Amino acid sequence: MDKLNLGCGNAIMADAVNHDRIKHRPEITVTHDLNGLPRPWKDGSFDLIVAASVFEHLTIDLVQVVDECWRILRPKGQLYMKLPHWQSDIAYQDPTHRWRFSMHSFDLFDPDTRHGKDYAFYTTRKWKIAKPALLNGAKSSIHITLEVRK
Repeated sequence: MDKLNLGCGNAIMADAVNHDRIKHRPEITVTHDLNGLPRPWKDGSFDLIVAASVFEHLTIDLVQVVDECWRILRPKGQLYMKLPHWQSDIAYQDPTHRWRFSMHSFDLFDPDTRHGKDYAFYTTRKWKIAKPALLNGAKSSIHITLEVRK
């Protein structure tokens, strides 16, 4: 299984391509500003993308972020995300957070959900919600996994 650890910070994954904006650790193998599209990976390069505490810092919108992940994932590849919940103080304490998320922020990417049907025109790149959004114990973060439909 080929894995990509986006915006890894200090959370290095031993069996993955570790990415960050700058090379601040020797284990980081790819540096790239995630606001710049396309990202430096070929179509269908990975089976899993881990993006923990990353997407809320980007200037590009959620549709652009998720569409680009769809491009570099293989069919049935998964995107695991940890994101700040909009009702948490922590979501607002970090001045670099540009986005906050609800439990239903990703419904529009899955055509099996009501929002996925109503807003199907947002993107042609479709997903399945593989693991529904869950709040962590502190109710500060959402954890969700999407699966590519190709």
